[in-house]
Amino acid sequence: MGKLLQKPFFLLLAFLLGGIAPVFAEDDSLETLGFIEPHDETLVSTSRIPRPTSKTAENITVITAADIERLNAHTLADVLQTVPGIQLDFGLRTPSTFSFFNIQGAVNSTVLVLIDGIRQNDFDQNMAIPGLIPVQQIERIEIIKGAASTAWGSALGGVINIVTKSPDPDQTVSGMASAAVGSRFTADSRAELSGTVNRFGYYLTAGNLRSDGLSPNTATNLNNLYGKLSYLLPGNGTATIGLSHLYASPGLDEGETAAWGFVHDNNQYRRTNGFLKFSQPLGNKFILDLDGYFTNRDDHTRYGGLDAFGAITFFNDYAVRDTSHGANARLTWGDSQMSLVTGLEYAHLWANYKDILSSNPALYDRSWDRWAVYGNGSYTFGHLTVLPGVRYDITGTTGDNASYSLGATYQLAENTTLRAYAAQGFSLPSPRVDNTLQKVKTIQAGIETGSIPYIWLKGTYFFNALRNSQSIGTATTTNQDRQGFELEARTTPLFGLSLTTGYTYLYAKNSDTGEQLKTDSNQSVPPHLVKLALNYDNTNLGLRGTLTGNYVWWNSPADYSSRSAGMIWDLHLNWKLKLQSKLEPELFFTGHNLFNTVQTTDTELYTNAGRWFEGGIRVKF
Repeated sequence: MGKLLQKPFFLLLAFLLGGIAPVFAEDDSLETLGFIEPHDETLVSTSRIPRPTSKTAENITVITAADIERLNAHTLADVLQTVPGIQLDFGLRTPSTFSFFNIQGAVNSTVLVLIDGIRQNDFDQNMAIPGLIPVQQIERIEIIKGAASTAWGSALGGVINIVTKSPDPDQTVSGMASAAVGSRFTADSRAELSGTVNRFGYYLTAGNLRSDGLSPNTATNLNNLYGKLSYLLPGNGTATIGLSHLYASPGLDEGETAAWGFVHDNNQYRRTNGFLKFSQPLGNKFILDLDGYFTNRDDHTRYGGLDAFGAITFFNDYAVRDTSHGANARLTWGDSQMSLVTGLEYAHLWANYKDILSSNPALYDRSWDRWAVYGNGSYTFGHLTVLPGVRYDITGTTGDNASYSLGATYQLAENTTLRAYAAQGFSLPSPRVDNTLQKVKTIQAGIETGSIPYIWLKGTYFFNALRNSQSIGTATTTNQDRQGFELEARTTPLFGLSLTTGYTYLYAKNSDTGEQLKTDSNQSVPPHLVKLALNYDNTNLGLRGTLTGNYVWWNSPADYSSRSAGMIWDLHLNWKLKLQSKLEPELFFTGHNLFNTVQTTDTELYTNAGRWFEGGIRVKF
């Protein structure tokens, strides 16, 4: 602990002595950046302090429950595929199946995924599987593109911060039930209950997602339970307890790939997470947050083939197990002009990797402790807001690390904001390898404006210098420079129609040789990525629809098994029936990959699903 008393600790102390006093910005509605009106303000907590986007220096995207419902999405993967700067390596396959993803070329093992503040990345490959995160319980998703280590620790490539729904404060009982069915008996059933009784609030949801498989080896069955209970404490404090459990078994149709001589990705996933949170105002100047949590993961991947009699037999069953429990304490102090959050984190972790069909010893079996202390502030002087941050991590496995960031926003006009952000961040290596920390130095600068009539625009330049960059689960390291720009635009609705677009350009090179990087088995670095969405809303008829398009150019070697020809179009339609009752039934329909396009980095094993359709009904009460 002696190192905690060095430079980073004194920087935190200096922040505390800066003299600031508290109240949060008002609780404005949260809407996707691509859909907001120019005068609206989105409130985000990307640096652990709720603040409006006009005072946020990072390049962020916010997605709400309403946006997710509009897309008729099943899992987080469906949502990420529509976000500018993000691309799934294997496109959208059967819902709940596995895929890598990248944010501006940063592989997902360097992107931290959180649900209610609980890490979803495993400790084996530092990877979260977006297809294993159902969307029903999601209230909003905050996506930070670029290094975010001063607030979150191991987050070199970005953060996907998922906030779940809170109990309905206005009703004793409210809820929703939905059912959808589509091609290859792909079915999604969900239900939720929510409400508040006196000081107690509750939110409960359950779901089942299953399919016979839209592409080879992707039949699946996923069951999900999630619950949250809250209690209003004296003095406007709150206590919240949450518990989630997931069991999934993708890859059920192994017979489809046995003809190739092996069975791959016959998986079983079990995940259980729980948390207990206390939030208490201390007078009118401070807010104290105390969180405790636990996680338990048990993942199996089986490989096999045909025996001498033509029957499927398994040769390997790789079991990846990990557990964690920990606590976080945060003290928030601030108002709309100045704010500060300081915090202390502790976690105890255990991870094991073994082929349980083999007599060989485990590849690794280890436990360790992690500590971190951090501070992130916001200082506003007229139209200028300065946003410093610092964090010190004792990783328990790969030494200690200090992360720094400095951001600024300038309100050039009422609806125009300039941003600049510089940071030093890191990501931890896999326990499989004995590498040092992956590190990054990042610079971002951009502008967001709604001052141009009928259009909202946002542009961001980024430069990331990576050192000891590692591909997922291997010992291969390179030094890389990645730079480019991202453009986003949205038109004002006209006759119910509006257009949202996003374009990302990426140039990635090996900084030692100067050679441009190509998409291969070690990384996905597409130079061009385009997102489109044509939206229609007619509230009088209860109609809404979205036509989304996704284009990617992988820039891969000629002999590599990737393919990207044309744009994938998906059509989402919703019709809310107007009944003389409290029920709000809504019919929905989605046509996926309408023109049967292929977008994947691996056409041999992981091609995206072809054209398929689904439809269903959701009823709210």
